[in-house]
Amino acid sequence: MSLTPSTAGNKPKLFLIPPPDLPVPATRGGAVESLITHLIQENEIQQRLDLICVSAPDDTAQEQAALYPHTRIYYLPHKDERGLWGPMCGVMRRLNQPVPLDPWYNRVAKLVKEEKPDLVIAEGGNLLELAHISRQVGRDKMLAHLHMQTQCTPDLESLYGGVIAISQYVAGLWTPTRPMAVHMIPNCVDVSRFCPGEKAEKAQAQALREELGFSKEDFVVLFCGRICPEKGIHRLVEALRRCEDPAVKLLVIGSPFFDDESDSPFFSQLRQGAADLQEQGRIVFTGFIPNEKLPAYYRAANAACFPALWDEPAGITAIEAMACGCPVVAARSGGMPEYLEGSGALLVDRDEIVYGTLTAPLPEAKPMTESLLEAVHYLRIHPRIRARIGKAGVERAQAFSRQAYYEHFCRLAGVGAPVPAGTEEELPSEAPAQE
Repeated sequence: MSLTPSTAGNKPKLFLIPPPDLPVPATRGGAVESLITHLIQENEIQQRLDLICVSAPDDTAQEQAALYPHTRIYYLPHKDERGLWGPMCGVMRRLNQPVPLDPWYNRVAKLVKEEKPDLVIAEGGNLLELAHISRQVGRDKMLAHLHMQTQCTPDLESLYGGVIAISQYVAGLWTPTRPMAVHMIPNCVDVSRFCPGEKAEKAQAQALREELGFSKEDFVVLFCGRICPEKGIHRLVEALRRCEDPAVKLLVIGSPFFDDESDSPFFSQLRQGAADLQEQGRIVFTGFIPNEKLPAYYRAANAACFPALWDEPAGITAIEAMACGCPVVAARSGGMPEYLEGSGALLVDRDEIVYGTLTAPLPEAKPMTESLLEAVHYLRIHPRIRARIGKAGVERAQAFSRQAYYEHFCRLAGVGAPVPAGTEEELPSEAPAQE
């Protein structure tokens, strides 16, 4: 699926609709919002697309938006408009009128009508909330960007003419019953920022190590991500507790919900359980760190570990670590092996799979804590191998540059060279059964 701009000679007009939770630019974090920000930033340089985006209001984001005059960002307050809306919504749906459960999307629909885009891209969230927009612009102009594991349903299939998958793993879960284009666009990072760094940046990283309480002799393992059970951070803390080498330390970056300072029962329990390790200086919790400051933390670490217990759709933090030359240990989970292929990263098997609040043990698997310990120990005692993995990771990360990400969207919109073979897949009318 690709398009021809509605007016000859004009730039293709893409309307991006993220969930109404976090702002764009990504001043408060968020993978979806960060990817949209990368697209906006690169478009500011290349100016090959006419980009429009809606966003949750945020003072800092609105100030930064002034830096991107070639993108129109509409800040729509997410008001509490319950009351009569629920019953009215039910009546309208019974009359076969597609209205969203969240009235925020009604305001988005008015903007879509005014802007008349060539393509509307649902950037995650509840994809069914755009039903009225699909009827308004037509299914052929609708794309769903699958940032998570998403099963195709008859309702979704009727709304979207194609999808964007962030990994082959995610694409494999989308099994429509009619021919539909699946565009493969992997996630990206700014590899000019996330890089090994020159002498000054390396000195800054060393100073950061000292500031965090780590010595030159310490072997620092970094975790970066949301602090929740499915990310497996508690398994990494468990591995640290079992590690007999006192020089192995753990640096934990993140919070339960991006920059939100609120706590969670899981995070509180994790910190309480690691209180003795904190007192010993073996674990440091930093909380949320803004994306622009993260490179120094990756450079300050000796390895990065992402022990996901769920089926990780794809790994932006793994790309960031690779790009900075930080060797990666990760769970063999979801789309992670695809992203880490060729980087020399050490992959470990899970011994359980987490689905929300449910846990499915894998009794035949080797204990994951033991595997994590072995991987960390291997990297610790083999500095030359660690250096080779770091170098290979930097090379692998170049495939996930902001420029490559932007080029994919340009080709999707009919600008530039045709999409290379293998990056767009036309699914059969009768998709095979999912194993």
